Amino acid sequence: MKYQGHSNEGETAVDTKRVEEYIAKMRRAMSDSAYALPEASLRLPFDENLLKKSKTLASKLAGPKLAYILDIGIGGSNLGAKALYEATAGTMDAHTPFVPKMLFADTCSPELLSDITELLLEEVSDKDEIIIIVASKSGTTTETIINASVLVSALEQKFGSLADRIVCITDEKSPLWIMGEEQKFHLLPVPKMVGGRFSVFSPAGVFPLLCAGIEGEALMRGAQSVINDAIEGGAESSSFKFARDIITWHEQGRVVFDFFVFHPELESVGKWYRQLFAESIGKEKTMDGAHTTHRMVPTVSIGSTDLHSVEQMNLAQPNIFARFLVRAHAPHWEHQFLAEDKVFAPLVPGISRRAPCEILDAIYKGVTETYKKRGVSYGEILLTDLDPESLGALMQFMMCTTMHLANLLNINAFDQPNVEAYKEATRRILSGK
Repeated sequence: MKYQGHSNEGETAVDTKRVEEYIAKMRRAMSDSAYALPEASLRLPFDENLLKKSKTLASKLAGPKLAYILDIGIGGSNLGAKALYEATAGTMDAHTPFVPKMLFADTCSPELLSDITELLLEEVSDKDEIIIIVASKSGTTTETIINASVLVSALEQKFGSLADRIVCITDEKSPLWIMGEEQKFHLLPVPKMVGGRFSVFSPAGVFPLLCAGIEGEALMRGAQSVINDAIEGGAESSSFKFARDIITWHEQGRVVFDFFVFHPELESVGKWYRQLFAESIGKEKTMDGAHTTHRMVPTVSIGSTDLHSVEQMNLAQPNIFARFLVRAHAPHWEHQFLAEDKVFAPLVPGISRRAPCEILDAIYKGVTETYKKRGVSYGEILLTDLDPESLGALMQFMMCTTMHLANLLNINAFDQPNVEAYKEATRRILSGK
């Protein structure tokens, strides 16, 4: 994976001592098996024991009959797994015969729950064909618990007890963990200091992917390479340079930071980035208690689709947008498609005898050429492929960049006080108070 920033103006000066001190803290977090620091997620890709727990349980449950993995969670507890699964399985996964398939129950939509229940009751004849994951960092997430209650109850009417097919992934000793022990469900821990949006390399992200046949070691290798670069490279690392570019662009007036993926398979990776950036950077107070002055809004676009929807606005106001272009050098899978008919191909000069990937290459080059001419601030994140190792590197890169960015802004990347406000109000309403 490579990163290259592009701007028409110079870089912002940074506090070198502050940067060096933070990199030293990242190094300690990477090596700390106790997961005691806020940056504890940096330890996850190196934690062989935690990976082994997920692999052992996946080997036990993901037998030859497995057809569906039902992942019940919301936000950071399942968005990372969803992003990586969709990136590897592709956008047409639901219409292919390959199994097992992953289903995601996040928001408590009656239509979604009804569709999932109907599908599983029709398609599953043996409980060994399904694994049910209930993932909640706190163990009390409202949407997750109601979805688990509804779905498990409906399925148990057909199959009887599903205790041996249910996996709870949560903080040790959370209410969900304690209940899981009592019910003899399988349990996997998320280290307490690892927040949901940083938990993709914990069992919350890795276990369901292992069950789906995605190579966990490859994901970890990609993440490890980025962490090693962040720590050994210091202020010359790609993740720090990216964070500094974001600061520079923001000081030049950019407020919208768009994750622009040129692969439809990466749409959920973009949504994962949106949560990571918004919850980590969208703070009202600095670490010193002062009001923040930065205003940064994360968005997601799909290339080339959104060139036909939002690009007019982006180029009309180039001074408020910065874009992160994400592109893999290799296509997701090999193909032999060519525009070689005599009906459609002649309608557009230059496409005859060209493959779709060649056309997308030309579009991508046209975008970067236009951005340079129009003064759009942008960075390029170039992946080797859309394989697990490259995807692991991409997601860890965004997490390391976010940590650096929060340090430069002097904010806490790891809390989410405003999210708790709606949760507290919801609990009050449900309790009738």
